[in-house]
Amino acid sequence: MAQPDVRARIGEILALRWEDLGLATERPTLTICGTLVFVTGQGIFRQPWTKSDAGHRMVVLPRFAIGMLMDRKVDAPDNPHDAIFASQRGTWLSPNNVRRQWRQARADTDLGWVTPHTFRKTVATLIKEEKDTKSASAQLGHSSEEVTDTYYIAKAVQAPDVSDILERLGTHRHRRSAPPNPNDAHG
Repeated sequence: MAQPDVRARIGEILALRWEDLGLATERPTLTICGTLVFVTGQGIFRQPWTKSDAGHRMVVLPRFAIGMLMDRKVDAPDNPHDAIFASQRGTWLSPNNVRRQWRQARADTDLGWVTPHTFRKTVATLIKEEKDTKSASAQLGHSSEEVTDTYYIAKAVQAPDVSDILERLGTHRHRRSAPPNPNDAHG
C-alpha cells in the first residue's frame, strides 16, 4: 500500500477518507483528523480524533502524492466508509495487518530494517535539514518539537576521539623525508 507521503501514523493514514482531501485548491491538502483503533468485541473502527491535539492537522500534498491518490480514486471501489484505503470487502484495513504485510513484503530482502517508523524518521530528518524542527514536528503531528528532535530526526554519530593517534600521520609532514629503503617491498 503506497501512502501519500505525508508520513502520518499508520492508523491515521488508514483512517483517511476521500472527504479529507482538498484537491480543488491551488495547493491540494490532506486533513488528518482521525485514526483507526481496535476494540475487543467491536473490531476496527475509525475514531474522529488523532493521538493528540497536534495530530489533527492539514498538510499540503506533494505533487506525486496527488497523482497517486487520483490513480487510486479511479481504481478504488466505493465503500461505505468513504475510506481511501479500504479492504476488498469495503471495510477498514487493520493497522496490524498492514504492518504484517509490510514485514512479509520485505522478508527476503536486505530491507528488514525498514519499518513504517523509518519513513516517519526520514521525513522528519529531511524537513529539519531543509527547513526546521518546528515544521518537521507539525508535519508528523507531534505535540512538541522535543519529541521530534529526540526520537525522529537523525543525528550524526559521534566518532570516538582518535585525534591523538591520527596526529602521528601529520608529524612526519614537517620532517625531511628519509630516502626510501631499498629493501622495502613497497618503496
